[in-house]
Amino acid sequence: MLVLRALEASSAMSSGAGMKRSKKASLVLMGLTPLLISACDDTQKSQHVFASIDACTQAKVPLSSCQNAFSEAKAEETKQAPHYALYAQCSANYDADTCEQQTDNSGVVYWRPSMNGFLIARVIRDSRTSYFPAGPVFLNRDSKEYSPQYGTVHSGSGSGGNSGAGYSGGSSGWNNVPSDEVAGEGDTVSRGGFGGGEGEGGEGGGE
Repeated sequence: MLVLRALEASSAMSSGAGMKRSKKASLVLMGLTPLLISACDDTQKSQHVFASIDACTQAKVPLSSCQNAFSEAKAEETKQAPHYALYAQCSANYDADTCEQQTDNSGVVYWRPSMNGFLIARVIRDSRTSYFPAGPVFLNRDSKEYSPQYGTVHSGSGSGGNSGAGYSGGSSGWNNVPSDEVAGEGDTVSRGGFGGGEGEGGEGGGE
């Protein structure tokens, strides 16, 4: 009887130790999961400012993507541009040549900078490229192009301003955006959430 109890106790101890080891192994794997996902994520994001649809297509962006980004930027221009009661206020913050007088639906006159270009986002994942509209860009008084959504951005070839202090980039005009940030309208942060084609708001195309 004593021998049987001893065997049962030994078996219980072995089982408990095994469970502890299993739990520890599970915790280690759970801790490694984000690192493994991050290591496997080859997503590259960048943005580019263009002054015209022509300049956009010359950078080998599909025509439909350029047209879509431009149209959406124009539609958002009045809404996203800062409004000022006086011309002097507008020209104190934005390029004086871009400040123009407008009248709202209530008949109130105001001043705002006009759009100096449009921003487009490029997302490359698994060797597939998608483009997303990223809104209008305005020219600051210090000749830096500014996006109300993304802050100061670097000018691309074919746009009017000088390079800003925004995202890091190179001479190609495409400026890197961290892969865990949203780069444009329709782009998402999570893996597998990008539209490789028009279904998710992006449009695919070759370089």
